[in-house]
Amino acid sequence: MKTISKIISFKYSLLFLAVLCSLTIFTQYAQACSVPVFRYALERWKPDAYKGIYIYRGEISEQDQALLDQLNNASRAEAALNLIIKPVNADTFSKDKLTEFFKGPIPDKLPLLAIWFPGQMGKSPPFLRETLTPALAAKLVHSPKRQEIAESLINGESVVWVFIPSGNKDKDDSALALIRQELELALTKFKKNPFTILDGAKRKRLTYGFPIMALSRDNNAESILIKTLMMSEPDLFQHTDEPMIFPVFGRGRSLGCLFGEYITKKNIDEAATFLSGACSCEVKNLNPGVDLLMAAPWDYVVMNSFIEDEPLPELTGVLADFEDAQVPVAPSDFDSAPEKPSPKENDMNLLVIYGVTVAGVILLVIVLGVTISQKRKSK
Repeated sequence: MKTISKIISFKYSLLFLAVLCSLTIFTQYAQACSVPVFRYALERWKPDAYKGIYIYRGEISEQDQALLDQLNNASRAEAALNLIIKPVNADTFSKDKLTEFFKGPIPDKLPLLAIWFPGQMGKSPPFLRETLTPALAAKLVHSPKRQEIAESLINGESVVWVFIPSGNKDKDDSALALIRQELELALTKFKKNPFTILDGAKRKRLTYGFPIMALSRDNNAESILIKTLMMSEPDLFQHTDEPMIFPVFGRGRSLGCLFGEYITKKNIDEAATFLSGACSCEVKNLNPGVDLLMAAPWDYVVMNSFIEDEPLPELTGVLADFEDAQVPVAPSDFDSAPEKPSPKENDMNLLVIYGVTVAGVILLVIVLGVTISQKRKSK
């Protein structure tokens, strides 16, 4: 009887461990996802890279080569720019091949700099097609408003709300008043019950801030920022007579755009609540938004982590992941972003991982139980 009792006790102990293991997995996942979206994005989501080509015929001039070096060096700097450029000789490719790659005609006048949104190279037309000049290179690397956005996020602001006025004073004043009112209400709500973690013997509280930054469409120094915002969603240029607001969070990621009639109490509150609520998924591509072209030392400044039980990312430039997978010279060989799985597919993946773990432990319980039982019977 003592032997049978030990076998039963052993089997139940294994079953208990299996349950404990599965609960631990789910608990760790829940803890990771309890961090507000804006904070998780700041600490963990590296900016997606904009990729481009400098297309030329013959040879690259010394001035243009110096400008290309300037851009590529900016992508490796401490305040890294999420942009990588490769030179492409148009003489080595057929016109049809280049036209297909550009999704449109190739200008007769070369050289030309073409840049695509992250993951869109070879899939859609480039958002920028211009002659490479010192002025353009400087604008790509830096602008005052982009620096202001980065500094605000690095210094602890939750979301920077970039407001682009329409030029109609009544419309703009009304929209801005509503945005300010709703953001103040949202801040009051979040500050009452802030996200906290245990830091040693003390409780560390996350701060909240929703600054509004005005950005004129006529600001030439900010032409790159305006262009990326306005082309981050289809058809926004059709609504330039309406005021627009873009919530920017994390490491310079724009959640989307609210304009005109869509600037409502409900929509502003939903955007603020989503960004300040628990992170629904650690996988960046499953969350809405598009990263802006921006240079900032994200990895070097995000030291005060609010994510428990996870190491901080290595202190490397934002384009380190591309060092071994640089954009090849042949346009047909450009690497593209993987297909984004749907939320349903992600949930299924999680279920598979947890299910396999639990099933494996339970199977071990059964096998060990049967083995021990057979040994007992054979005696």
